[in-house]
Amino acid sequence: MFKKLICIALSAAMLMSLYIFNAGALTSGVFGYRITDDGAEITSYVGSSDTVIIPDTIIGCPVSSIGEDAFRKNPIKAVTIPSGVKNIKAGAFAECETLEKAEFPDTLEEIGDTAFYGCENLSSDLTFCETLKTIGDSAFENCWNMTYAVLPKSLENIGYCAFGYYFELEDKPDAYENETLKYYDYRRGDFRIFGYPETAAQSYCEKQDVKFCDRSKGETAFTSNEMNFYVNEKGEAELGSYFGASQAPVIPAKANGYPVKYIGRLAFFGADIRSVTIPDSVIEIGEWAFENCPKMGVVKLPPSVEVINQGAFGYCNENGVDFKYDDFVVRGAKNSTAQAYAREYNFEFEDVYTTSITLSKTKGTVYLTGTLKIKSSVKNPFGKTTYKSSDSKTAKVDSSGKVTGKKAGKAKITVQNNGVKKTFTVTVKNPSLNKTNTTAKLGKIYQLKIKGKVGKAEFFSGNSSILKVNPKTGKYKGLRAGKTKITVKTNGIKLSCKVRVN
Repeated sequence: MFKKLICIALSAAMLMSLYIFNAGALTSGVFGYRITDDGAEITSYVGSSDTVIIPDTIIGCPVSSIGEDAFRKNPIKAVTIPSGVKNIKAGAFAECETLEKAEFPDTLEEIGDTAFYGCENLSSDLTFCETLKTIGDSAFENCWNMTYAVLPKSLENIGYCAFGYYFELEDKPDAYENETLKYYDYRRGDFRIFGYPETAAQSYCEKQDVKFCDRSKGETAFTSNEMNFYVNEKGEAELGSYFGASQAPVIPAKANGYPVKYIGRLAFFGADIRSVTIPDSVIEIGEWAFENCPKMGVVKLPPSVEVINQGAFGYCNENGVDFKYDDFVVRGAKNSTAQAYAREYNFEFEDVYTTSITLSKTKGTVYLTGTLKIKSSVKNPFGKTTYKSSDSKTAKVDSSGKVTGKKAGKAKITVQNNGVKKTFTVTVKNPSLNKTNTTAKLGKIYQLKIKGKVGKAEFFSGNSSILKVNPKTGKYKGLRAGKTKITVKTNGIKLSCKVRVN
């Protein structure tokens, strides 16, 4: 009460700059307000700017709430609500069809019934802080651009149809002929809530049949480049929806560091696009992902796509019935999923991915137990590039093209992708000594060297009284006249050199 008296006193002191337009309602600049026990409540906005920053104080009183219907049907595009606001009341921003962005304060505790109802362009990229306790009935109903909500643990109550629902006239032919028109709430199949188990978020999803995603497992969502993305527990991103203005959107291979693996169900439904660039990171495209895109007559699909679900491309929906665009063209790789989709739905198919393989070298040498890497460049690959040895006992090759020499000889490595083959010839050699028969003078130091050594080598004297050998370096010295040999163990085999000391 004391706070209210202070605010009223301040208001009276500035009366000359204020306009009274109803009981308890005042104006300050472009904002209407009234004084409550908690401070100032915004009651209206009469400004011309479509980007609104609500002040944190009005005539010295802290702004603590946004009043009922304060911005209803206002043509604003963005609003920043200041720290200190605890309550956004019923209908505060209802039917603000142009509203795209709303920034909530870290003090917000309650969002009232229908607070953002009918904000058709409101982004999913909303930050609900950990102070939030209540979200009212239909608070975000009919918010078509919102396809997800990331909710905090602090929430205690989420009202009926708060998220993931739309409200419209009963879908029956004679609905307008009835004396009493009936409206119903319908669940949206494309909406997801990201929250924690055993919280209000999970309880809401169970009661209202909305898809629940577990944040404790690392599942999350974000908005980037006018696209909404969902991240699963494996750290893979799904493009959930597109709300951009570009008629030729480019889907990134990575978004916020997450590989984009999936294009979700209805992701581009009804988008005003002529084309789309799909990266080769994508492996699956959801049902009706590009339905009702009449300007898009062609799609080019990378060979990486493994699954294309029903009606993903080339369809429209009229009055609940799906129709095929007969002139739609699918472009892709021969024998790919794209070709299979075109065949199944009787679309024209164009092979635009001619696979070719280029090797930096066509032959190479490796010493026993050593390795070499086949450097290959595959243009328009389809599936995995494979490597196969003609003689794995001589030269073994792994899935990355690394060749290991197993025994002396030759082998051919076949590099293959999409039926295209290239051959690499590998020669495996044993290591060798720089000498195999030599003489040494008494007291003089010599060194035996190895060509093709892989790893360590050990040197042994056949008679240590005639010849002394350093076991690690291969240096040797004659001690007395005679004949012996030096044995070398390297690469898993033995080599030897005869030595006469005189």
